[in-house]
Amino acid sequence: MINNRTRMSREDRQAQITQAAIDLFVEHGYKGTTTAQIAEAAGISEVTLFRNFSSKKEIFLHGVMPILTQTLEDKLKVHKDTSPEEALVSFLVDRLAVISENHKVVRLVLMENQLNHELADMDFIKKVGVQIQEGLHEMGFKAAKQDFIMRVIMGSILSFLYLPEKDENIVREFAVELAGTISLIDQNR
Repeated sequence: MINNRTRMSREDRQAQITQAAIDLFVEHGYKGTTTAQIAEAAGISEVTLFRNFSSKKEIFLHGVMPILTQTLEDKLKVHKDTSPEEALVSFLVDRLAVISENHKVVRLVLMENQLNHELADMDFIKKVGVQIQEGLHEMGFKAAKQDFIMRVIMGSILSFLYLPEKDENIVREFAVELAGTISLIDQNR
């Protein structure tokens, strides 16, 4: 056991616990991981764990929500001098990089979202879909085509779970091609 019982700020301690938990969740799943295992992996007592988090679910959400939605909200904000296609390219590059970088965690979330009744109320996919639809509207894409476009985007983003890509140039090329295709769909449908 690592001696991590030194004084840390609450944020640092929560980050330490969250990282240990995410590693265990990825390896053993949500149900297969206990708070005792998380505390041991973080090098702390279970009492310290519960001083920082009220439940295993709270730890899980603390670890996955920033990856899934919080960074998404920032990326969907459109600058007034940006064309819809440029805004979409920027969004896609960011999301594809996040998915590629965090593909194990995103797979975990998708699996747990389907299998785990304790997390079913979180419906991560629906929340992300709603945020993307709102972003498409803000970017200037037509409402009548948003459902179709959103599905094309979600499918493309999810493809990077199974084929993660670290090369920024390849990610950018894919994003530019996809944004161009979506712009054509938006104009011609």
